[in-house]
Amino acid sequence: MRLTTAMLADAAQVQGGKLFVLGGGFDTISARSLPVVHRNLTLAMVAEIEPDERHRDLEILIQLLDEDGRSLDIEARGKLRVGAPPNLPPGATSIVPIVSPFYNIQFTEAKGYAFIVTFEDDEIARIKFRVVMVS
Repeated sequence: MRLTTAMLADAAQVQGGKLFVLGGGFDTISARSLPVVHRNLTLAMVAEIEPDERHRDLEILIQLLDEDGRSLDIEARGKLRVGAPPNLPPGATSIVPIVSPFYNIQFTEAKGYAFIVTFEDDEIARIKFRVVMVS
């Protein structure tokens, strides 16, 4: 599995095998004071699944770290199982949209952060963003 797309969004959903994103593609959260709570922060991703990865559980882990590599103790674990549509040519990959929402994340410092996405213990994406103070 590899991710062809990974972004932060205000919201996202999968309907009919398509990814619908609202307020996606940003890398900065502005705060007037700290700590700040971001009510809805969603990872919107598109995975490319190889033929030998179909019909088995694919374990995905998402963790939130700060720029110093410290965990914020926010994570999501899941298993993805992908079949093969009957009209897929032999040897073709499958494209699968994935959404992982996180609610009410509290940021106590203005600094850099990253969601780390791992598949079978290999990092496949690092979605970086920052929290900045504004007046």
